[in-house]
Amino acid sequence: MPSVMLSDKMVKSAKSENGKRTMIWDSAISGDSSLPGSFGLRVTGNGVKSWIIMFRIDSKQQFRKIAGYPSVSLSEARSMARGALMSVGQGIDPIKAKAAEKREIAKIKTVSEASEIFIERHVKKKNRSWQEVERVFNVYVLPKLGDRALPTVGPGDIHGLLDELIDAGHPYMANRLFAHTRKFFNWCAERQWINEPPTKNIKQPADEEARDRILGGDEIKLFWLACDDLGWPFGPFLKLLLLTGQRRNEVAGMKWQDIDLDLAVWTLQKEATKSKRQHAVPLSKPVITLILSGPHTGEYVFSTTGKTPVSGFSKAKLRLDAIIGELLVGQGDDEALPAWRFHDIRRTAASGMAEIGIAPHVIEKVLNHSTGQISGVAAIYNRHEYLREKTEALNAWARAVDQIVQPTENNVVNIK
Repeated sequence: MPSVMLSDKMVKSAKSENGKRTMIWDSAISGDSSLPGSFGLRVTGNGVKSWIIMFRIDSKQQFRKIAGYPSVSLSEARSMARGALMSVGQGIDPIKAKAAEKREIAKIKTVSEASEIFIERHVKKKNRSWQEVERVFNVYVLPKLGDRALPTVGPGDIHGLLDELIDAGHPYMANRLFAHTRKFFNWCAERQWINEPPTKNIKQPADEEARDRILGGDEIKLFWLACDDLGWPFGPFLKLLLLTGQRRNEVAGMKWQDIDLDLAVWTLQKEATKSKRQHAVPLSKPVITLILSGPHTGEYVFSTTGKTPVSGFSKAKLRLDAIIGELLVGQGDDEALPAWRFHDIRRTAASGMAEIGIAPHVIEKVLNHSTGQISGVAAIYNRHEYLREKTEALNAWARAVDQIVQPTENNVVNIK
């Protein structure tokens, strides 16, 4: 079957031969031995042009129109043809698959239905913290928009969700909500469930500057006392954030199988860390006590269901802030604690370790960071995991926190 390298000029000037339907095959695709079929331009007797593919499936030769011309350009059509023929190579009829997808689309009526598919097919595969994305939809999106038909959701609806959070004093949550809804509606548009994402021309609702908020000594004590009142699982969970300096989602995903109580080490598998590196976290005695303070049910240390990692962090933060407020009132202090976030606990741990003399490169190892702090001789020394140094650092930090929370007369740690 003869073919030529199609060009935009050639496609534009192409005509049928003798008023009959004419096929012009493109050598860019048809000559590609990795693709099980051909691609070209079809010109009808009355001059109508369309892009087609030819392939064999189930021992039958098939011709399929993939798009019209000029609504779809040559380069776009080639890309579509490659995708379709790659599907053929997997035994999938691209036209039947497209029809099945259209039937599925026809069943999608509401934001709630679409978000369920989005989380199952996309978020769970792409995001280690998919439970948090699901929670954001359940708490902020679905109560307002869940029953709405997808095409009826407009920019005003999105602005309404974001403005409500901004007005309530939650700018960072507004940004998280915006990020999640933008990905969701872009995903829906890619599947042609909607023509255009309602988030398309909306900007991030709040500015986020680099944060340097850390909790001072008095704030750490308030935090610790409030965690006592908060109870299981969030009380011990939040204390663990402070004592280990690890990320919230990493601690939430802590599994019993990754803890060696005899060696006092928690090993985060590389797929569970942001850095994608396996990470050994030495466990101080207070941390082990916290871990063993709750029920041992299921694979996760911190869980409300016994089957999934602990979640619901925003509600826990609100409860914790309320308890801290009550403690301040009880102390005769009418001023609220300056705004803080859970990630500030990790920063507080890093700052606290530096305050008591832990070397910067050891702190980086504790946090599982890689920031260029280690060079020269230290780079050679870095060939091992710094387990001894990390153990000494976290034990020292645990003692420092204990002295902050329960100071003795001659041994008070000052964390500014």
